[in-house]
Amino acid sequence: MRCVEAVRDDDSPDESADSLTRLFNELRHRQAGAFSRHQAIMHGITDKVLSRRCRARQIQQVHGGVYVDFTGPLPWETRVWAAWLAYGPDAALTGPTALRWYGVDGVRGDDRIHLAVPHARRVNQRAGVLVSRHRGFSAQLHGSRTPPIVRLEVAALTTASSDPNTSRQAALLLDVCRQRASTPERLLAELDSLTRLPARQMLRRIVLDAADGVQSFLEQVYLRRVERAHALPTAERQVRVESTDGSGRRVRYRDVLYSPYGLVIELDGHAGHSDSESRWRDMRRDNSTAMSGQLTLRFGYRLVDEPCLAAAQVASALRLRGWTGTARACSTGCAAARNVA
Repeated sequence: MRCVEAVRDDDSPDESADSLTRLFNELRHRQAGAFSRHQAIMHGITDKVLSRRCRARQIQQVHGGVYVDFTGPLPWETRVWAAWLAYGPDAALTGPTALRWYGVDGVRGDDRIHLAVPHARRVNQRAGVLVSRHRGFSAQLHGSRTPPIVRLEVAALTTASSDPNTSRQAALLLDVCRQRASTPERLLAELDSLTRLPARQMLRRIVLDAADGVQSFLEQVYLRRVERAHALPTAERQVRVESTDGSGRRVRYRDVLYSPYGLVIELDGHAGHSDSESRWRDMRRDNSTAMSGQLTLRFGYRLVDEPCLAAAQVASALRLRGWTGTARACSTGCAAARNVA
C-alpha cells in the first residue's frame, strides 16, 4: 500500500515543513513512487526516518540509496525511475526501455531496465538493470526530458543492432516506421552518426526498404526474396483504395499492387486467424477486390521458407493478365524458373 503521509521526523509541523511535505509528495508522484535518499534529505527527511519506515514496511528499498513509497511488486514505470535514480543524473533510458517509454508497440527484449551512461564512466551493475557505455552520450539525448532518454532513433537502431537475428532487426525498424514513431529519413540520418554501430550496413538496407514503402517483415521478404530476386515487375505498396458497401465508405490498403496487371498481393503477418471476424474481414476484402476486376493472391509466413514457389505463382498470375516477362531463377532448382504454379 502506498505510504502517502509525510515521512519527515519533526515534532511540530509548521508552514515550511508542510511545504516540503507537499513538494516531496509531488516529486514522488512524478517519479511513480520512487525517490532517492538525496531527494529525501533535501526535503527534510533523515536516514533515521527512512530506516524506521522501512522496518514498518511503509516504504521499501529497491537499490542502494533508492526507495519507493509503497510495498509489494513494482510496476514497470516505478522500476524505470528507481533504476535511473540509482545511476543518474548522468544516465539515460536507452534500448528497449526507451522504445517502450516512447510508446512503441510490440517491443521485444528482456525485463531489465536499459540505461546508457557516458563511455568514460565506470559503474557496477545492479539487479534488474543493464547499463551500457556510450561515446557521444550527451549528443544522443532527447532535449531536456526527465528522466533523460536517448532519441527514439538511437534507441531503435541500437536495439536492432544488438539483436543477431536479421528478421527481428527488420521487424523492429519496420514497426517503428509503420507506427509513425519515426521515419526512414530520420533513421538514416541517425545511422550516419552512429559510425561504430554493429550490423550498420544491414540496418541501412532495412531502412532503405522502409523508405520504399515496406511496412512489415513479411513485406520485406516479399520485396527482396520474391519480387527482386526473381526479376518480377516493380509493384506499388500500401496503395489506398476507397470502396462503398452497405455500411458506408471504406478505406483499405493493398499491401502490394501490380496495377497494370490488376494483381493484388496480400501479406498476412498473423500466425493464423483464430476468430470469425478476422476471417470475414479477409473474405470481404478479397471479394471487394474481385468485384473490381482484380485478382488477389494471399501469402503468410510460409513465404519465408518458400519464396521461389510464391514467385512462380505470382509470375503465372502476371502472365495470365498480360505480363510478357519471364521470372529469373534465383538459384539452381528455383521453382519460379520451372514455371511451377
